[in-house]
Formats: sequence, C-alpha cells, structure tokens
Amino acid sequence: MAIEKNTREVVNTLFANELKSGDVVFKTVDISTREGEKIADKYEVTWSSLFVNKWKDGQENRNNLTEFGFRNASNNPDGFKDGLADKIRQSLK
Repeated sequence: MAIEKNTREVVNTLFANELKSGDVVFKTVDISTREGEKIADKYEVTWSSLFVNKWKDGQENRNNLTEFGFRNASNNPDGFKDGLADKIRQSLK
C-alpha cells in the first residue's frame, strides 16, 4: 500500500535520529488482532488509517491524516511525503 510505504520512507529517512531516540514511534496496527481491535475501537477506525499523534504531559493530540493520505500517497507521493514530514515536525515541537 502506497500510504504505508511512503510513510515508512519519510519516517526512516527524515526522522531516523528521532526514531533511534524514541521521540518518533512508527507503528503498523493489524486491526484483525485482539490488540489491534482495541486500538481500532479507541481511534474509531474500521480500515486503513493514518494518524500522527503527539503526547505531552500525558495528553494525546490526534491528527487524523487518513483522507490526506489516500488523496495523495499514490497520485502525489512527493506532496504526501512533504505534508507528512511537516506534520511530524509540527508534532515534535
């Protein structure tokens, strides 16, 4: 799937140091598993989704980028990668 491939590329290349330090975490969740089903319920999703979330002081700020991802990952991969990278950078502030 283009969204996961392009997301992995952005995270692994542009945020390699943040991945290594734990400041950025990339997770793929299989919602057909028991654990994945719990996460899907929490995020109210029933199919492939893309979220960039920030946790600060125990509070989660969710950014649902699913529509953006499906609109751009295949047809405008460079725009998708740029937009995703910008959102991750904003979340790191």
